[in-house]
Amino acid sequence: MFERIMIATDGSKHSERAAEVGVELARLSGGAITVIYVADTGRLSHLPEDMALASIRDLLIKEGEEATDYIEEMAGNAGVGCTKMVIEGNPGEEIIRSSVESGVDVVIMGSVGRTGLDKFLLGSVAEKVVRNSKVPVLTVPGEKV
Repeated sequence: MFERIMIATDGSKHSERAAEVGVELARLSGGAITVIYVADTGRLSHLPEDMALASIRDLLIKEGEEATDYIEEMAGNAGVGCTKMVIEGNPGEEIIRSSVESGVDVVIMGSVGRTGLDKFLLGSVAEKVVRNSKVPVLTVPGEKV
């Protein structure tokens, strides 16, 4: 059922746990993963244009490459095929768009509980994807339960 699995990562420990679940699901189903990191460069457009912007963008891309390399290694150790995507844009929108374009069966991503004032701030990437995705979304808590 879930043979084409997209794992969304932001390089955090929370998304690392989601990657573990996604790789294991792919191994058990005989499937493969696509791991995606979206560098949120849209936030940079509001800053004055200068050399620092290019440096920040480069750091975000490097972070994405490191995060996807880590999950690719995890997949390789489990005998699971892996395709990596490091792209720029709005993370929620790009994960949704890429999941449709890639033809995946499920998106797996980390989820952190939101409490207090956080509920009234901008929604998290996980919330946006869950609410708007055209494919099933599996959110994984950061800690094993």
